[in-house]
Amino acid sequence: MVTPADARTLVERSRDEPGWFFDNVLGVEPYAKQLEIVEALRDNQRVAVVGCNGSGKDWMSARIMLWWQSVHYPAITVVLGPTHRQVSDIVWKEARSSFLEPKFPLGGRMYQTARWEHDDRHYALGLAVDNDMNLQGFHSPNLLVIITEAHNVSQSHIDAVKRLNPAKILLTGNAFANGGEFFEAFHGGAGLYKTIEISAFDTPNIIEGSNRIPGMVTREQIEERRREWGEESAMYIASILGRFPDNLEDAIVPRSLLMEAISRDVKPLGPAVLSCDVARFGADRTVVYRRQGHHCRMVWNVQGRDTQQVAGQLKAMAEDDPDVDTIIVDDTGVGGGVTDRLNEETVRGGLVRVAAFNGGEKARRSDRYVNAIAEAWMEMSQAFRDGLMDIDDNPSLVAQLSSRRYIIQGDRRIKLESKDDFKKRARSSPDDADALAMSFGSPGPGVGVW
Repeated sequence: MVTPADARTLVERSRDEPGWFFDNVLGVEPYAKQLEIVEALRDNQRVAVVGCNGSGKDWMSARIMLWWQSVHYPAITVVLGPTHRQVSDIVWKEARSSFLEPKFPLGGRMYQTARWEHDDRHYALGLAVDNDMNLQGFHSPNLLVIITEAHNVSQSHIDAVKRLNPAKILLTGNAFANGGEFFEAFHGGAGLYKTIEISAFDTPNIIEGSNRIPGMVTREQIEERRREWGEESAMYIASILGRFPDNLEDAIVPRSLLMEAISRDVKPLGPAVLSCDVARFGADRTVVYRRQGHHCRMVWNVQGRDTQQVAGQLKAMAEDDPDVDTIIVDDTGVGGGVTDRLNEETVRGGLVRVAAFNGGEKARRSDRYVNAIAEAWMEMSQAFRDGLMDIDDNPSLVAQLSSRRYIIQGDRRIKLESKDDFKKRARSSPDDADALAMSFGSPGPGVGVW
């Protein structure tokens, strides 16, 4: 039987030695970098953690919440994230899992919603900024705010958190930001935060040379990213090394804007367009994107189809989708065969236009752009910068959009890096990004930008 004195000793030791709490109360074993996070939070008011994908930041955040509520009374923990999925389906799922299987019962009631409650002065809850929320009224001498995916949380929400005067703030995220609180924590505002960087090479699966921890980054994933992006690419530096790249803003579409677009939920409006980048060589892929307003989704990605098969697939998709009124096809090279085939066949009784896109042709604004493909990419980039885009979580698309280069010529016109030059440098073809960009182009007479 645990006496009150024993309980006080347990709490005091757990507060001072969080590693002991994880081992003897929760029955889990954080790896060195994860333990560094909770020890930093014990000793500092503000902590910011930037890490590679699959480094266990959310796993640790959930258990830090359990630790904080177990060693302070009264106490409140608020877990804040950009989406309901991030807060409830990821962080709180981890919290419930650990709460249900401790070595020592934690008490209170863990709800199916993002809430753990002892009483009205001692509780933890989760909030998502993509829903209506009010960050007022949380007052406690032991208020902890954990902001997950902090690179995707707006400064206004972080400012609202700071107005609560929390005892502790923990920010965790990826290096996909070029401004705001999370970025500044590692740059101009570094003196205000204890900062921690987690590389893929700091994680147990890599150190031990095994894949014993499911969901954590593996050597196979690192090698795949290295081949796809190259070790010098900003995407590799951010996603694998867990560091902010120096050239984040040099991209046509900055990575921070891509992360925002993935989290954004835009209603499809108006007519839809299917844009198709047709594979030219054996390693390339035929990719089709569907864009309706600014709602963009990849709907086909395939290798090894001839032009007749591609034309048949495009016709079938347009026939089955009453919102599609235009099919745009990259008409250069083998894509011309797809365009010809579609023009031979009436698509939905002639209601669907078939338009050829030639990236080398003259741009509508030839005073600003060398050719049509450069103009299409820059029009697309502007939609991202205007905060309009809603894209799928497609790592290839993100890598291609954030890595394609451009130059400003002596005549001040923008020229896009050629597809061949991109392939030599990035070891892959920008098929996904070109397919999406074409939907912003000017494919043939009478077909403008939607």
